[in-house]
Formats: sequence, C-alpha cells, structure tokens
Amino acid sequence: MSSPPTAADAAVTARPWRQFLDPATLSLPISLSEASFRLTQNLRYFYPNYALLSLLVFLLSLLTHPLSLILFLCIFSAYIYLFLSRSEPLTVLDHTIDQKIILGFLLLLTLVAVLWTKVWWNIFISSIIGAVIVFLHAVLRAPEEVEEDSPYGSLLNVVDDPRGDYARV
Repeated sequence: MSSPPTAADAAVTARPWRQFLDPATLSLPISLSEASFRLTQNLRYFYPNYALLSLLVFLLSLLTHPLSLILFLCIFSAYIYLFLSRSEPLTVLDHTIDQKIILGFLLLLTLVAVLWTKVWWNIFISSIIGAVIVFLHAVLRAPEEVEEDSPYGSLLNVVDDPRGDYARV
C-alpha cells in the first residue's frame, strides 16, 4: 500500500525553469475558451513554479525593507524545513506535534511579523503583480501535451474551431 503524497512530493513536481520560460511556447490564444483552457492546464501543471515566482516577487518588494526581508526569509525557511524537507513527524520532548498545529503556529508567526514590520502595502502590491504575471504566463503559454481527462473528450476541443466542436442532435 502506498502512502498518500506529502508536501515534499509536491515540491518535487516543480517543472524545469527552461521549460517554464521557453519563449517558443508563447502565443496568443484564438478564443476565450482556449484562453481559459490554457489557464487551467498551465496552473495545474506549473503550480510550484508559479508559487515560487510569486514568492520571488514578494521578496523583491521587500528589498527596501532589509529587516523585513531577513525576518521573512527566516520564516519561509521555517516553512520549508517543517513542511518540505522532513519526512517524519516533528517530535518535541517525546510528543509528536500535529502538522495543523505547526501550520497554525507558522501562520500566527507570519501575521505577527507582518504587523510588526508594517509591510501590508508591499504584500498587497506584490500579490497583485504576482497574480498578473501568473495570469499572463498561464494564458499566453500553449500547453505541449493535452491530457484528455475531461469526460467530454474531443467534444470540447478548442484548437480546431474557436466555437468548439459541437455534435448535432
């Protein structure tokens, strides 16, 4: 019996940056349905890359606040250590600590750090910039291989005709 996937397994699925940033795969979608199809496919396929890109935008916005940058790098390293690099549960004084408690503690620590350093505006602006970058890349990048996981199969093919393939009734 295989164990359920962990956060460390999800981190391994980050796609190569060369594939992610390949300019040959960028093109305008021919219809709104193709744009939404590209968006969902690319968000699913490149989710770890988009998360790292958004984190990079956030950290770059903190360059004018060096103390905040150092503090958030320490907090993010705690997230990485406690969720991505460990395969066994955290134990303190022979007590196993649940992942939800660890996550709650780290979220509280992050909230305190945001309130103490007063970087709400930076978080807001960097979130908008990160979302725009992710949206533009996801819509403009044509997926290489389409997985036919839709129960409708080729009825929803958006590449051949902008209006889609429809069956006559």
